[in-house]
Amino acid sequence: MSPPDAAVVVATYAVIAAFYARLGLHALVWWEAVRRSPPALPRGIGAFSRALAGAALDVVFLRRLLMVNPALWLGEWVFHVSLFVVLLRHLRYVLDPIPAWVAWAQTPGWIAGFLLPAALLYILVLRVLTRLEKFSARANLLVLLDVLVLAVSGLLLSTRFRTDLTAVKLFAFGIVSFTPSPPPAGALFALHLGLALALLLYVPSHVFTAPLVMLDARGRELALRRVIHDA
Repeated sequence: MSPPDAAVVVATYAVIAAFYARLGLHALVWWEAVRRSPPALPRGIGAFSRALAGAALDVVFLRRLLMVNPALWLGEWVFHVSLFVVLLRHLRYVLDPIPAWVAWAQTPGWIAGFLLPAALLYILVLRVLTRLEKFSARANLLVLLDVLVLAVSGLLLSTRFRTDLTAVKLFAFGIVSFTPSPPPAGALFALHLGLALALLLYVPSHVFTAPLVMLDARGRELALRRVIHDA
């Protein structure tokens, strides 16, 4: 492996390690917060089931954002769903053999690859033109721009400037199996990989505990309603 290729492999492992370290630190902070203020989980199977269903709706359908800003909700929901399906499609590079559900996701993932940049452009235009200060922090905009260029470069790699998929598979699978192979050649793939690593470094780690936070919020809402009803 040439020195530039080895540098790419080392940088990839360094970013992944930094991501897991940051995620672990966030988990410790969250756990300490839970110890100091236990979540308001409803008592009883029925109440807990209602809170769990409500939290699932909040996470999957971004229901709270829908109530606040329907126009922004449309772009955000299409963005999150498209990103999820695109990530499913990318699992073919790190799994061997490829499961049937990943093979099934290839066509929807290809379609989502076109929806993803469109949704991101919609969100960016809406946030800038309407001056949504709450949703337009500089860090958030940088993450959106990173994902936008990442999506566009990935779309170009899969349509106009096709890369060697075998080399991509060898590189990605080599990373996860700790048998690194040289990355595929090409400036566009290098840009795509660099943006993916940058996103991994800066993606907000609190998104991974969002379902638990939503469950806690739903539990507190149900408890408040019960207090008001009893009063």
